[in-house]
Amino acid sequence: MANRAVRDRISQDLGLWLADGLIPKETHDLLRERYSATSFNLAQTIKTIGIAGGLFAFFGLLGLVGAISRSLMLGGLLLTAVGCGLMAAGIWLSADKLGRYSTSSNAVLLLGVINAALGVGLAVNEMGAKNETVLLAGAIVLLPMGVLAYRYSNNFLLVLTLIGFFHWAGSWTSMYGRSTYATDVQDPRLMSLVALAAVVVGVHHERNLRHQTGRFFQAYETLGLIYLNLSLLILSIQHSWRGGQSGTWALVLFVVAVAQIVAGARLHNSLITGFGVTAFAINLFTRYYETFWNRFQMGYFFLLGGFGLFLAGFVCEVSLRQFQRSTR
Repeated sequence: MANRAVRDRISQDLGLWLADGLIPKETHDLLRERYSATSFNLAQTIKTIGIAGGLFAFFGLLGLVGAISRSLMLGGLLLTAVGCGLMAAGIWLSADKLGRYSTSSNAVLLLGVINAALGVGLAVNEMGAKNETVLLAGAIVLLPMGVLAYRYSNNFLLVLTLIGFFHWAGSWTSMYGRSTYATDVQDPRLMSLVALAAVVVGVHHERNLRHQTGRFFQAYETLGLIYLNLSLLILSIQHSWRGGQSGTWALVLFVVAVAQIVAGARLHNSLITGFGVTAFAINLFTRYYETFWNRFQMGYFFLLGGFGLFLAGFVCEVSLRQFQRSTR
């Protein structure tokens, strides 16, 4: 009988095959039931809650020590030390030849990395967070995180690394919001370029490295498309508030959204296509809101918007049916 890792991989692939239309729903349900992993029973739930409670209590003791000492530096050093210890434990568990700790080792490793990163952040804050200091600390933290994610095939750690990298590249001075949508994308132009590069890396992983990196491509593509579309949307909104170039950035977002739809169709990638459609619709609604919200009464605004969406959906459905008939 296949082990848990193999069953999980089969279950994930079945979801992709169903989304891409390679297998019917009945076949998907049958195979998913046959190769499904062991259910998460009551004993496992109680055990997980107990472990989480113990970890929270331990971190509470660390916080108490830091509060008593009134030193952020001491708290940062304690978190870093605990994080390094947990990372060592996660690496040791992952070395089990029978693979008995494949899930727990990834969780412990992820927890260790988070604690170590928080510890470094506290220490940097105590030393005085300047641009050069933050850049150096980000590089010191993110590089080992990426290496560990690839070495131990940890998807969650890769997602955390990519989020940290995006904000390290696009924020420069801090991690939390003082800008549009509270995402702290202080340099959306740079963020859009970094996100586009991440999407390209994800496509390369999917087409050439999937047998080695598994589902890493989804993390690259998903986060890259989120930050790419969000950065362009922020640029269009910021410039509309400032009174210039809003139409240019809105047009750029439309072009990028259409390019995503076309690329997703060419690559048979429903994820990229879905993000393209979503970005196109959000941009269209944003332009509609900016143009007509202050000109129409609320009832007329929603009535015309709803009718326009209905008409657009009807045209798309008719066009799709005609295309399907012509290709048969």
